[in-house]
Parts: sequence; structure tokens; C-alpha cells
Amino acid sequence: MDITTELDTMRADLEGCVLVAFTDLSSQLVLSSSSASKPAQEEMNALSQAAHLVLDGTYAKSASEGWDGNPSAEAAVLMTGAEARVFLRSPANPAEALVAVCAPDTDLDAAVAQARATLERIVAKV
Repeated sequence: MDITTELDTMRADLEGCVLVAFTDLSSQLVLSSSSASKPAQEEMNALSQAAHLVLDGTYAKSASEGWDGNPSAEAAVLMTGAEARVFLRSPANPAEALVAVCAPDTDLDAAVAQARATLERIVAKV
């Protein structure tokens, strides 16, 4: 399967998932995505910027001050009443990440597990 097919499969298999994106954290660009509708480029840019903020940027650095001092995060979840966003860094290439936008009642353990498995399959192909 190619990257887009992997993202399509994750979105279809994860109940409540409406968008999955494979992003480059260093350039803050979405490299590939899967969505039921065509999101505006500004929305995709914002999603990639959010991934950078929570995994490498201000949010990650602020959180790390209270923990081990590592200024980056491996995973993060941002929740509102309208959605849950799951951010997961690639273990093979720390500059790449997967982002899933889901309904607020999505099983987050399942979302993280599925995102991790999908990301592992993607980086194995690159």
C-alpha cells in the first residue's frame, strides 16, 4: 500500500476519524492526507503547525519542564467539545508525524494504537 492508501485505511477503520495527515514537522507541511471532504489548504497548514507546536514547539517545551527536560514529545492529544486531535511522532524519523482528527467520543487508546501502526507501515515504505 502507498501512503495515501494507508491513511485512507486508518480513517475508514477508526470510528469517528474524519481526517488523517502525514506531516513533516521541520517544514510544517502536510505530505499526504485522507479526508471525507476536501479541507482548505489553510486548514491543512494549521494542522501541520499544530503538530509542530505540540510535538516540538511551545507546548512540548512547556510540558517538558515538569518532566524529563526533553524539549520534544512523542505523542499528544488535544481535545475540545467538537473534536479530538491525536499527534504521533515517527520513531524512525523524528521529523515526521501522523495527525488524526476525530470525533470527541472516539476511543483515544484505539486512535493512538492505530496511528502508531499506520505510521510504522508508512515509514517502513519510505
